[in-house]
Amino acid sequence: MRYLAVARFRILTTMREATPVFVFAALPPLLAAWYMSTPEPLFRASADQLLGAFARTALLAWLFHAAIIVIASEAIGSMRLLRPDLTSSPSDLMDSAPVGPFPRFWGDALGIFAATLTIHACCLPLLAVVAVLSPLPTIVFVWIEAGMLALTILTSASGAWKRLAPRTNWSATRSARSGILFVILLLLALGAATNVEGFRDSLFAFVGNPSMRAWAAVAASVENPFLLVVLLSLLYAGYIVYFVNLARKPAQA
Repeated sequence: MRYLAVARFRILTTMREATPVFVFAALPPLLAAWYMSTPEPLFRASADQLLGAFARTALLAWLFHAAIIVIASEAIGSMRLLRPDLTSSPSDLMDSAPVGPFPRFWGDALGIFAATLTIHACCLPLLAVVAVLSPLPTIVFVWIEAGMLALTILTSASGAWKRLAPRTNWSATRSARSGILFVILLLLALGAATNVEGFRDSLFAFVGNPSMRAWAAVAASVENPFLLVVLLSLLYAGYIVYFVNLARKPAQA
């Protein structure tokens, strides 16, 4: 029950603090839906050009929205850095509660994830409109959704870790350091399992002119799919274990 109590508290406080995220998260699908709502006569007159533009707009709108949600869930942990230190006064009501670091970590992670998921759910109708108006198949947006949820779980754990981590002179750079390391390890995993040049060129081609044929070229550049899945799974699990392991130790100033 402590997990759920902490999670409920974190949802309420996060939703109050992260109100501007609603606006930023809704802007990409809102602008994309407005652009793609072309009158039928105009669409029929230049369908060939508009289909490609609509596919690119829909893909970028979903990707930008997903990026905002992922960044927001990770940045929520940084809000603690803007408040007084634990040694002077409680920077969070939960800091004065008799809750151990382990339940606190999982409660915070669950609360951050639920809060960002609520923001995402409010944008789903606009995202659905963009997906319907796009010539891309639904499976493309399903995969984007799955990737966003997986990354949001990871960044929610990161946000909870930062709320429990002790304050140091380098606290403000925790997000940057962990993010840079994650990107480096991700690039190493891609380099080990793909044809790097082919993967890079085909991925840029897919984003610039999205289609299932372009995505097939991206998939074809992966020389060892099993190795790629294993490396990405190890990277993901390694970060989760790292955050959980640090959460077992109480924060000290």
